[in-house]
This record gives sequence, structure tokens and C-alpha cells, in this order.
Amino acid sequence: MYAIVDIETTGTNASYNCITEVAIYIHNGEKIVDEWHSLINPQNEIPNFIIQMTGITNEMVENAPAFEEVAQEIFSILHDKIFVAHNAGFDYGFLKNHLGENGFELRTKKLCTVRLSRKIFPGHRSYSLGRLCENLGITIENRHRAQGDAFATARLFSMLLEKDTEKHIFTALKKTSKEQHHPPNLDKLVLDKLPEAPGVYYFHDQNGNIIYVGKAINIRSRVWGHFTYADNHGKENDLRNSVYDITYELTGNELIALLLESEEIKRKFPKFNNAQKLWDRNYCIFKYIDQKGYIHLAIERYNVKKEVLKVFPDILSARSFLQEKMLEYELCAKYCHLQKTLKGCYNHEIGLCKGACINLETTASYNERVIDAINSFEEEEHTFFIIDKGRTREENSVVYIEKGHYLGFGFFSGDYYNGDHEILKERVKWRPDTPDVQRILSGWLAKNKGKVANRIIPL
Repeated sequence: MYAIVDIETTGTNASYNCITEVAIYIHNGEKIVDEWHSLINPQNEIPNFIIQMTGITNEMVENAPAFEEVAQEIFSILHDKIFVAHNAGFDYGFLKNHLGENGFELRTKKLCTVRLSRKIFPGHRSYSLGRLCENLGITIENRHRAQGDAFATARLFSMLLEKDTEKHIFTALKKTSKEQHHPPNLDKLVLDKLPEAPGVYYFHDQNGNIIYVGKAINIRSRVWGHFTYADNHGKENDLRNSVYDITYELTGNELIALLLESEEIKRKFPKFNNAQKLWDRNYCIFKYIDQKGYIHLAIERYNVKKEVLKVFPDILSARSFLQEKMLEYELCAKYCHLQKTLKGCYNHEIGLCKGACINLETTASYNERVIDAINSFEEEEHTFFIIDKGRTREENSVVYIEKGHYLGFGFFSGDYYNGDHEILKERVKWRPDTPDVQRILSGWLAKNKGKVANRIIPL
């Protein structure tokens, strides 16, 4: 038995928006044998644009049951049927989410009449319910109302059953089939051609715009993860329904995939990416000399115009590092800009500063210790290349770090490198350094500590 379903909602995200109407037609494979319909009180204001599209007003649902009042009845109808809808992921995702919130776990097979229509009725310019039904001679009464759209979908499903000479429906219902998770607007060939390799992938909307950027060790597996998880998560369901194309760029390994993903999210600003969107500059320690000749150390946002001594992903890391050096080399807290005071620093009062801030220590004596501290920065700040797998067997990748500052990555042939560091530098394409990149690098190095000695080439 099939349950042909349509719902109306206050928005597109199953986790945040509410259902305003549900219609279900029970189909035995030959005809409609039963039906169920109800308006639903979303217990929230219906947005004006939704009212204009569906015609369902706040007044109409005021005395309608809340979803929790009909959840058990809806579950009893759906739980032992095959769930059928036009763009099934949307309707199934909402109902699964709302039923789950009321203690009912919906786990049924489902069929999407968008995907089935693309296979059984190929060649149409549009597979929206309105356009497709118009082309097939199906009249929709009360368009954008659950009952009218569900009844039209039931008639469409009858035609699909009748014309399915190649058994696409049977194939889609197999336990091993992934058809039920396919995005309704994406050609299956696009998914079939995805590589099982590391890289960055891009989801595109119907206009070709990039709406999501992700990274993966196995692109095909990760992309499928988005779609199989969509029934349980409103955002993933929205994403699945918005995808019309997928492109990708191979990276050869996880580290470059992480670095490229971070950069692309900031460049493309995709709709469905939340983290790492904003460009942000790293913090750094730099030096300058005041009019009296004392060397100052200070923390600011990274600036190429300043004499940068060390780069940090965040201000707390920078302050912690400078605090340690200040104590180790008995530097002035005021001249390290860790304390703000018009007179001498507080450290002098407790014997941790020798009094440069109140002219008790000469510039020569104080600056000598500052220079020793700066030299210790450089001892800890290595310049090196990270060599790893490339996009092909004959290729390697290179990531270039100069004094802790990320300069970019590139690829080179194994035969191309002869030990000359300048050759590696030539293959590196400059990339922006950001706090996110610094976190990626430090995390990767910590995770792979002891495993990458043979892959790091120091300068």
C-alpha cells in the first residue's frame, strides 16, 4: 500500500518551521482507496509570503488541531505504507521530524515522483508538480494546498505505475537502492561520476550558484552522507532539495582539502555554509623602537607593514606566549603592552621588571634581553615544506610554511624535484593565511605528530 502525501508549512526547514496542513491519499497500486486531511495549527504566526502562496491564513488554523493532537493518527496511517510525494525528501523530512518530537519514529520506504517522472517521463523542461501535471493533462484544483496537490500527485503516481515498463519503481524500493535518498533535482549520473578520492566538492543551485562547499577524504561517500542524513535534519533536507549540480576539485590528501575548503568558503560565501565564512586576520607579535630607544613588543592584527615576529590564530594564544617570554627574559610588562599604566609597570613593584619603564635600566641592557627573547621566537618558528600525496600517482603536493606563516600549496611531479628548495617554492601558489588556516595546520600537525617526519622538509 502507498501513502501519497502532501503538506504545507511555514517555511522550508523541518527543524525550525511548522506544518500547517496535511493530506494523505491511500493507494493500493491501482486506485485511491482512502484519504485523510486536516489543517494544522502551527502555534506560530504564518509568514505573509506563505499566506500569499498557499492561501492558508492564521484565522483558518486558529481552531485546527496542533500537530501533537494528530501525531498518533498520522503515524498509524503512514508507518506501514510506502511514502510517496512529489519531492518526497521535503514532506518526509518534516513529518519524520514532527512525529519524532512526539515520540513516533517514522521509518518507511519512500518514493519521489519527481525522480520517477524524470525516468519514466523523460524530456520535460520542468518537473515541478504544476508544469508536469499540465503537460500530462492532470488538472490540479487548489494548487499549493495539501489536498489539491496530494490528489494530483496520486493521479500522477497512477500514471507512473502504468507506464513503468522498465520497473524503475521496483528498483527504487530495493533495500540496497539509494534512489530514495537522491536529491530530486539532481541527475543520478552526476552522483555516479563522483570520485572516491580526497578533495573539495561544490553544490550548485538551479542557476549554477555555489550554495555549499565541503571537503572529504572520499568525495562520493561524503556527498551521499548529506543526502542519507537529510531525513533527520532540516538543514540537510533543505540542502538536498536545493542541489541541481555537483562539481569537485581533487586535492590528493586531507590537509590540502581542509585548506582549500576554508579558502573557498570565504571566497564563495555559500548559502548553506555557516562556519568559516568571515575573513579574519591572525594576531601577531611585532616590534618597534620608541623615542628613548627601548624596543617594544606588542600584539596586533597581522599587518604586512609591521615587522612581524610571530603569528598566532587568536589573541589569547598571542598573549599567553608573550606573557611566558616576558617572565622568562624579565621584560617590562608595559613595554610588552600587557599592562597599561602611566607610571612604572606593576611587575617592577614585585621585582619581575628591572625598571626600564621608569628609566632605571639602560636601553642597551634592556634591549639585549629583548633581542634574546626575539631570537627564541625564531628558534621555535620553523620554516618548512609538508610533502604529501598528489592527485595522481606521479604527483606530489607541497604546503609551504615560512616562520609559522602559511604561504600556500601546490603540486609537482616526483621527477621535477631534485632537492632544490627553490623548485618547491616555484610550485606553490600563494594562499591567504587566516586564523582558520592556522587552526587547521596546528591541528593537523598535532594529529599527525610522529607520522610526518619523512614528509616535512625543513629549510
